[in-house]
Amino acid sequence: MDATGSMASLLHKAKNTVGTMFDRATQVLAANGLTKDCFELQFAVYRNYSNDEKSILEFSPWETKPDMLRNFMNKIGPAGGMGNEAIEIGFWHANQEAKNIPLQQIILIGDAPANTQNEVAAKRGRLGEKYWSTTKFNSPTYYKDEIAHLKQAGIPVHAFYVDEGAKKNFEEIAQETNGRCQFLDINSNEKGAAMLTDLITEEILMVVGKTKGVGDKFAKQYSEKFGKSYV
Repeated sequence: MDATGSMASLLHKAKNTVGTMFDRATQVLAANGLTKDCFELQFAVYRNYSNDEKSILEFSPWETKPDMLRNFMNKIGPAGGMGNEAIEIGFWHANQEAKNIPLQQIILIGDAPANTQNEVAAKRGRLGEKYWSTTKFNSPTYYKDEIAHLKQAGIPVHAFYVDEGAKKNFEEIAQETNGRCQFLDINSNEKGAAMLTDLITEEILMVVGKTKGVGDKFAKQYSEKFGKSYV
């Protein structure tokens, strides 16, 4: 998730809906004889190169319980921003995680496109390469390069844009990785929270059910049980 200054509404709703996501997914899985511990979530937020190593990327442990994720999100606030954002840093992190765990999918939510290659070089100049060379981000990266690794590993990115300015880039990201792309109206009150809950929970159920060939069935059961109050 984008955690720059314009994303306060998204971060607030993520904090408030994480418990609902777990509860609803658990209900559908339990109805099919599965336990809630058959999936794990990690929340990660990216910002931009005006932020230092500690704040350009922050991420939780992998969790099977909503309380722990909520505790992480309660510490996260909006900060920074320089136009297009450091989505490439988020994807870099995902590729690092995928070296050690069977990462199944990525859900991307933001309101700005990824930095271009020229923007990465220019924005890293804000703190300077001398600074970045001492961090885990010592080598510049580019979102297309990171996407290529995700694509090779068969990891889809489901990209949800909250502003039309990000639509074209998010559609490209989803298409390249065989994910889906959709507008997320996060800034509306109840509708935004409901959409966020449904989108993430449905993706969880699709992945859990995929190994048994019943991902679509689980998603349909979710829709039948909880509906879509924002339609």
